[in-house]
Amino acid sequence: MEEIKRLQKHLYLIRSCAGWTAETLGKKLGVSRQTISSFEKEGNELTIIQYLAIRKLFEDEIAASPDDTEMLSQVIEMLVDHPENYTQEERSAVINNAMLMAPSILKKPSERKTISVAWKAILAASGVVASLALIAFLMKKDS
Repeated sequence: MEEIKRLQKHLYLIRSCAGWTAETLGKKLGVSRQTISSFEKEGNELTIIQYLAIRKLFEDEIAASPDDTEMLSQVIEMLVDHPENYTQEERSAVINNAMLMAPSILKKPSERKTISVAWKAILAASGVVASLALIAFLMKKDS
């Protein structure tokens, strides 16, 4: 399943966007920090069960805090769920911006909301927000 490979490839960035250390994610999953590190370095491949468990954790986090997890949600959307809906330039912009901002969330998770506001402004300036809005509209229309 391609989504599993994409999640594993971007796991470090995604968990950083959530404000979680490898230890935090490991505790939530019931595995060690080293296991998470191995997943992130693609030393061990994620199983479907591990993938689903990790996705559930991120989905629950987004549902519990929608105002401050917009970056997390969009990173997952663009890099894992539907990368084909975005240009390489848009995906690169998201990766670069998230890599710049995520360390601040990791350092101080309470800043996630402030960073989410900045995230929206950065994506708006790069034109990525328009693509995200159009895709969200089209997906709702098809449902």
